[in-house]
Amino acid sequence: MMENKDENKPIKKVDGRKNNGGHSTKGRAGRPPKITEKKLRNFAVSAIKKAYGSEEKMWLEVAKQAKESFPHMKMLLEFTYGKPKEQKEVNVKTDINIPIVNFLEERTIDITPEEDTDEPSTTEPKV
Repeated sequence: MMENKDENKPIKKVDGRKNNGGHSTKGRAGRPPKITEKKLRNFAVSAIKKAYGSEEKMWLEVAKQAKESFPHMKMLLEFTYGKPKEQKEVNVKTDINIPIVNFLEERTIDITPEEDTDEPSTTEPKV
């Protein structure tokens, strides 16, 4: 067993959950704060202005490259018109065979036994 250095304190059992390698989502889950997005946008705009002089010149350069490069054309069209929506074709079969039950109509079922007169009865002895 574990030795207790202080005789007055009880021995604590280590349950193993504290350092079991699990990852906490505390503080990391959900949408990032808007201030972070604004900072990233400002960094991107300043980098574009340093590299191209202005945002307009950057888009002109992308448009020139889009004539020969599909990824540049795709990016230009997505920023201009938005990403296309994914369309799925759905076939719905409307031919359904459902029996119709009418609970309002009175229909009684006759359960009285019927006697057959053509056949001889089984209780009488044959001669």
